[in-house]
Amino acid sequence: MDRLQAAIHLDLDGGAHVFRTHGWRYEARDDLLFATGLQTALDFFDEAGVRATLFVIAEDLAEPRKRELIRDAVRRGHDIASHSLTHRDLTTLGRAEKWREIFESRERLAQSLGVEVAGFRAPGFAMDRESLQMIAEAGYQYDSSLFPTAEVANRVGLTAVSVSPERPLPDQPLVELPMPAYRPLPFPFHPCYSLVLGAWYFRLGLRLFRRTQAPLVLLFHLTDFADPLPKALLPHRRARVYTLSHLGSEAKRRRCARMLKIVAREYQLVPTGTLLAMISG
Repeated sequence: MDRLQAAIHLDLDGGAHVFRTHGWRYEARDDLLFATGLQTALDFFDEAGVRATLFVIAEDLAEPRKRELIRDAVRRGHDIASHSLTHRDLTTLGRAEKWREIFESRERLAQSLGVEVAGFRAPGFAMDRESLQMIAEAGYQYDSSLFPTAEVANRVGLTAVSVSPERPLPDQPLVELPMPAYRPLPFPFHPCYSLVLGAWYFRLGLRLFRRTQAPLVLLFHLTDFADPLPKALLPHRRARVYTLSHLGSEAKRRRCARMLKIVAREYQLVPTGTLLAMISG
């Protein structure tokens, strides 16, 4: 029997965007979480022999230090996808602003980096039917924002969200590459949650998901690799947890390496495009 396949993804939410999501002010001039997180993640992937798909917030290209790190990721062979233009919740925006977040982000990434931008992930996984339709109209090959739950399906106007790649929109080639099912657990089991809850949570979530026999998207975030932010930058204790600043970067890296090793033992690690090819016919 052929091994199941897994693709490795990395969302490039830096400190400024994490703070903005929670309504906090980011006071530092430099985005230390972004810089240390991406540099460490790229070295981590190199050591593991992994080529990942990086979901980039397009406005970050305006900052020279961030732009050079992202270009370094391209030079190292990683794929680039869109994580929107400014990392706003799409479901709260009007049609024109949604279109900018979806269409303009793809255009900026492609023009600045000289790469094909095939994929999109919505900030906070927040998706509705209009946004999904726009992603298809903007020319993306796939979206990877939906968890396979009845609640998500209802919000997006689908009968169901499959645990495997599928084409969710009639007469559209757009593929949905779903996030891993995690019910009956209370939270997803990707590393940023498992670094807080413990290795047991990751092993349990992965074991439950493997029963579906679906391909896996293993999603990392920059917080999983970044150096702890200085206490002076953190507005309160919750911010330490949301940025994983209560954990040292070396400890996080070791634990991420163990999670990746578990996945590599049970799945064949492949580029995202290989998962899409499952339904290319």
